[in-house]
Amino acid sequence: MIAAWMLYCVAIAVLFVVVGEAVERALHLGRRATRWAWIAALAGSYLVPAAALLRPSAFGALPLPLAQPLATGPITLQQPRGALPPPTRSFSIGDLDTALTWAWGLSAGAVALALLGAGLRLAAWRRRWRITTLDGRTVLVSENVGPAVIGVWRPQVVLPAWSLELHSAERRLMLLHEDEHVRAHDPWLRAAGAALLVLAPWNPALWWQVRRLRLAVEMDCDARVLARGGNAPEYGELLLRVGRRRARLPLGAPALGEPVSFLGRRIRRMATALPRWRWAGAVAASLVAAAAIFAACEAPRPVGPEQKARAGFIGAPAMIARGARAQAESLLTETMQGIAHHYPALLRERGGPRVEVWFVADARHQVIRTLQRPGPDVISVGIPEIHAAFPELDASNVKGWSVHQAPEFRGLLRDNVRVIWIELREGTSLSGRTLPGPDGVLTESMVDERPVFLSGPRLQYPALLRQAGIQGTVLVRAIIDTTSRAEPASVQVVKSPHPGFDQAAMNAVLRARFRHGVFRGRVVPVLIEFPVEFRTGG
Repeated sequence: MIAAWMLYCVAIAVLFVVVGEAVERALHLGRRATRWAWIAALAGSYLVPAAALLRPSAFGALPLPLAQPLATGPITLQQPRGALPPPTRSFSIGDLDTALTWAWGLSAGAVALALLGAGLRLAAWRRRWRITTLDGRTVLVSENVGPAVIGVWRPQVVLPAWSLELHSAERRLMLLHEDEHVRAHDPWLRAAGAALLVLAPWNPALWWQVRRLRLAVEMDCDARVLARGGNAPEYGELLLRVGRRRARLPLGAPALGEPVSFLGRRIRRMATALPRWRWAGAVAASLVAAAAIFAACEAPRPVGPEQKARAGFIGAPAMIARGARAQAESLLTETMQGIAHHYPALLRERGGPRVEVWFVADARHQVIRTLQRPGPDVISVGIPEIHAAFPELDASNVKGWSVHQAPEFRGLLRDNVRVIWIELREGTSLSGRTLPGPDGVLTESMVDERPVFLSGPRLQYPALLRQAGIQGTVLVRAIIDTTSRAEPASVQVVKSPHPGFDQAAMNAVLRARFRHGVFRGRVVPVLIEFPVEFRTGG
């Protein structure tokens, strides 16, 4: 799954590259700082995958083919366990998880060490540079490093020794450029971009975004320098002169001289006038950015294989489908009812270790055995595995079984929960039956359509309580069955302001008619809590 998530993150980052390009264009046409385009792109590239991990129910799912055991032939209980041919596994991207985990950690460590080494190298250089006052400013003077701003906590301007021989107007532009970097907190921004690469150094789209952020920072600084009275031709000539004599700084500190590819784009940006219909272009670019953001948010997150219900029969060479779609939906509903009744905590937990939940149901689909245990990465279910989990089960009483993955349950279960449903042959029974059949019904939060009150007789307000002016709301719990009525045995009072209201409230629910609950297109019994209000004014 790590490889799948890496590809997902790369795809999301590529979409946000489109967002960054479009938003940068819109901001430039609107004469606004363009750095925000790439800040937003970097933020989205991390926040969308994080949201997909933390709130999986808000995203679609893209099932991935993980390695599954292949059937090897008929399985019978009489076959010795050791005599079974070893199952073979097909290759899948899940097999790369271990190698990719190591590669991820090592690459992140390498980038972090490179940044640390660059910081130490810069600190060593800084001790050799002399401090001087130039045009009323305290600056550092190096042999051939700069002009640039170094440091994050206390940024300082460093100038190369040859810059001291420049004309005063050129030095003024040079210092003005570096001052603008300090005022805009550009060292912080550049450092944050470099730090983000440590988290996902394998993502090429993030490296591109950080590179474009560096260019946007310089272009914004150029625009501010020209707005403060800089002469564009003189400033462009200065950029070219500095670029020819530029010495590379570690950590990519904001600098007047940047790579040649940057200088060309910066000069073209300064020399090119905005088009006449710039606002139309800004709107078009904004629409492109909105579409890319929508695509990133709607992109399905990778999940394990969504296995449809599969049934295994003794003597069959492989597990086969239960048949019609309606039968599969019915089985899924029964499985969910079993979880809700016996293991409701699994419906609330959003995290935890991998879990297997086993159910044994009789021919009437009533659960008579359950088992919860840690689950392996890959599961092979057959009669030997069923017999190992439930020694009383064998080929004589097992009709079939099915395996369900969490994505089948619409996000109600976390991804690492797997459900095995075992069905007994008709006419067979087990000794020592320990669990009752599941009156397990779905709750209101699980179904697609909740039961809704439609009609009922007039509420009978107890006369003595009405005369005494006692009023309040009684909360009644009941199961609304498939006939749209409350099951009599299920009706009970959960909360009441006075015991005298209880019977009248239960009678009201018993006589009421509801719209039935629906799960996956099927009418199902649903457990509800229904408020019955007693008001003296009504």
